[in-house]
Amino acid sequence: MEIQQLKGFYYSTKLGSLTRAAEKLSVTQSAVSQQIKSLESELGIQLFNRFGPKKELTPDGKLFFELISPIIQELDSLKSTFEDMKGNEKGLLTIAATTFMIMNLLPPVIKQYTEKYPNVQLEIMERRWNEIVRLAHVGEIDFGLTPVTKISSNLNFLLLEPIDRVLITSIGHPLSRKTHVTLEDIVKYPMITYERGLVTRGEFDRVMREHGLQSNIIMEATNAETIKRYVEMGIGISIIPKMALFPTKTTRLEVISINRYFGKSQYGVLLRKGKHITRWSRHFLELLIPDLTERLK
Repeated sequence: MEIQQLKGFYYSTKLGSLTRAAEKLSVTQSAVSQQIKSLESELGIQLFNRFGPKKELTPDGKLFFELISPIIQELDSLKSTFEDMKGNEKGLLTIAATTFMIMNLLPPVIKQYTEKYPNVQLEIMERRWNEIVRLAHVGEIDFGLTPVTKISSNLNFLLLEPIDRVLITSIGHPLSRKTHVTLEDIVKYPMITYERGLVTRGEFDRVMREHGLQSNIIMEATNAETIKRYVEMGIGISIIPKMALFPTKTTRLEVISINRYFGKSQYGVLLRKGKHITRWSRHFLELLIPDLTERLK
């Protein structure tokens, strides 16, 4: 079993095609195909289902991919490690994050980072939280930005500053004139929520359930921009992380504090234990977590 065979299979799977894997490895497509066939022969298993136009991993293929992913990732990171040791500031930084983090937390961080490290290539992937955890676990990303969640023992999770949640309504809505808004007040009005499986939606459902209340959910959305647009139109009210208010002009929305019921959104950074952190990777973390040195002790 040779490294090039493993890389051929790994990149065919990760990039979704033999052609793209061949381009990545600077070999021909037939060479990658032969590497995979040789692996299958040597292992005595079938890695791909070859029915139809699209190849899909078999159960054995999925297991094999998970087993070799950390190996290939470590090999690929050797170049960055030695560039770092030589004092060079050129490499690749791979980040996976939820839509909320990409839209609201990362823009100012990315701007500062690229000004300091213009020669570092950034690869930012938009993923659901469970996929981010998987990518971090198998070593396919440097960092994952995700809500608080259960993680495996090979990962570290560094908490970010908690984010307030707020109730938003259209301008002049009856709730905006109340001194104290209760849960009983909220359920009187049509609600626009995040779709099931997203953290703020889960928190909303939990609070409603614990208080024995039934909300009138008329619409679900995957992101705050959609929610804000329909709330502005007066279609319904919603609960979102406060950070998601920007860059919308708050004059379009009424914003009401509801921390006493729904608490704060808690996010963090996932990274593999024992993974070499280059200077340019560390700087990215420091922009997110000012007290990083103390946290990593």
